[in-house]
Amino acid sequence: MKKIIAAAVIAAVLAVLAGVVPAAVESMAPICETFLPSVRSYSETISGSGTVRYVGQSEVTCSLPVVIKKMCVSEGDLVEAGEVIAEIDRESSTALVMSLSQVNALNAAVTDLKAAAALIPESVSANGTGRVVSVSRAGQAVLSGESIAVIANSDSIAVSAAISELDIAKVKLGQPAWFELSAYPGEKIFGTVSEISESARNQYSGVVLETVVDILITPEITDDERLKSGFSAEVEIGLSEPYEIIVAPYSAIEQDEISEYVYVYENGEAVRRNIITGKEFSDGTEVCEGLSEGDIVFKDPRGVALQKYIRIQ
Repeated sequence: MKKIIAAAVIAAVLAVLAGVVPAAVESMAPICETFLPSVRSYSETISGSGTVRYVGQSEVTCSLPVVIKKMCVSEGDLVEAGEVIAEIDRESSTALVMSLSQVNALNAAVTDLKAAAALIPESVSANGTGRVVSVSRAGQAVLSGESIAVIANSDSIAVSAAISELDIAKVKLGQPAWFELSAYPGEKIFGTVSEISESARNQYSGVVLETVVDILITPEITDDERLKSGFSAEVEIGLSEPYEIIVAPYSAIEQDEISEYVYVYENGEAVRRNIITGKEFSDGTEVCEGLSEGDIVFKDPRGVALQKYIRIQ
């Protein structure tokens, strides 16, 4: 009888411990942070850098470096083709040519310095008829090919953007586009692709020489006060209608020889879920397969994998 009572007591104690031990273990288990994948609207785009300019504007340049003695026109003046717009300080320009030659910075077709100095003009004339939209200043040194003045034959304003030759085949007339001005960060201005150049050109992107094609983007509101000739702009061209995608932060994703994966909270457990990722963003990557909008995902997959018991937050 005593043995039966003892066995009953032991069984009762074990039953109590069976309930207490897991609770104690659970209370000591680390708390793992979780999140819900974000859903955002996305459309396929290509990007480029550009400048706000007047439609049909042209730059007045000189083939040699020159120093401006006097500007004969001001911004807003109307000029005719051939009209003198600037007088050149030939003595200072000659000194400029000589100094540039000493540092191999002379960009001219003439290798003989004396011959180059003799070719420095006394004045520079307008290369077209229109309104002056920007000018250099007296005493300014202007290198070969740089703008001395800009003349516009139209009041219409647009954004001229350079698109990589690798992307230009995707650009079509009439496509929606938007851009942000450096002067107004975070403010999108919408428009459409109105012109695509028939030829390509080379330009430097940092120290890399790339081939680009110029396009023109006409804004929806052409009299927008934010649009000033000469402003720089970052351009995007829409290639598709917006659609929703799921995005997860990079820190929540791990990879092994099998696939990329995350850990999700399912039926009280941390379960590995293999995924397929797509487009990358500054704050995370698109998850094309493996996650749904309402899934509870662990922020630290490695930490979760090393724990037998966890609590979620």
